[in-house]
Amino acid sequence: MIPYKRHTLSNGLTVAVNRDRQSKLAAVNILYKVGARNEDPARTGFAHLFEHLMFRGTRDVPDFDLPVQMACGDNNAFTNNDYTDFYITLPKDNIETALWLEADRMTGLDISPEALETEKRVVIEEYKQRYLNQPYGDQGMLLRSLAYTLHPYRWATIGLTPDHVARATIDEVRAFYRRWYHPSNAILSVSADIDEERVFELAERYFAPIADTPSAAGGLQKVAHLPFPADLLRQRVEGADQRFGVVDGAVVLGEEGAVVPLLLHGGQPQHRQMAHLPDGRAAEGPGHGLGRQPGRDAPEVEARQHDVLPPPAAAAAACAGKRERLVPRQQRCRAGKIHPSAEVEL
Repeated sequence: MIPYKRHTLSNGLTVAVNRDRQSKLAAVNILYKVGARNEDPARTGFAHLFEHLMFRGTRDVPDFDLPVQMACGDNNAFTNNDYTDFYITLPKDNIETALWLEADRMTGLDISPEALETEKRVVIEEYKQRYLNQPYGDQGMLLRSLAYTLHPYRWATIGLTPDHVARATIDEVRAFYRRWYHPSNAILSVSADIDEERVFELAERYFAPIADTPSAAGGLQKVAHLPFPADLLRQRVEGADQRFGVVDGAVVLGEEGAVVPLLLHGGQPQHRQMAHLPDGRAAEGPGHGLGRQPGRDAPEVEARQHDVLPPPAAAAAACAGKRERLVPRQQRCRAGKIHPSAEVEL
């Protein structure tokens, strides 16, 4: 458990401070409670777009990275469905540089037409590179649309389509900024070898003058409590009718039991080794899978994985004729899982 002290400023900003006496660095993190789930379904990708825009500079600091580098620090950010997070790491003696920069861009971001068009192009190219041009790059998006129908988790952080970002107007982008980027919607966290009360004083100095002026909140869409389908689902992908099946985290795709050795884990596709069994179950390789999902009604899915999968002899027999197309040599099925400890003829 990491010990910390917490304080809320008069404008609603939450400040959490951890004193780390063993470090000469200061980690300054500011989290905004806005992610992909807060977006308009007709304008997705805005939260991720702002992850980029927040580094485009403000009216007072045109180049955000330059002061950080001059203070011997580095910075980055990330976005998910629930929040957007920005962080700066630098020597603790330069902590005021980080606080000054974060306070400045909380409400002073310079959203010019030129800056917006530049970052829109960057985000659209990222969409194409990571999701459209990668083999199975859109796998996660297809699975989301199968798992959710009404809940905003049904689209990824990058958005439903690059067209939403491409068509975004500067007025829409500025409205999104005013709605979500303000003190009461943020959490400032600091970890450094600095007295907690001193950090609270610095937070008051740099952030307290910022007025909290949030616009009217827009509610999230109603969550659909739908059971995950136990039967195979049909999904049209690039003009081909393919079949998706999920068995205790293993994704089975294709006609007549073909298996795609990819599995989502931590938001990224992970290579897995799997053997598909005649009754629709799958023996999968080492590593972490999606695990049990609530709402599945197939008896074998609700059972423990070790009880679901057949003994080695049955697994090897089921794999007969599928040779190395599904399971490489130098691997064998044991206890329903594939291990690299021996060779098996398939």
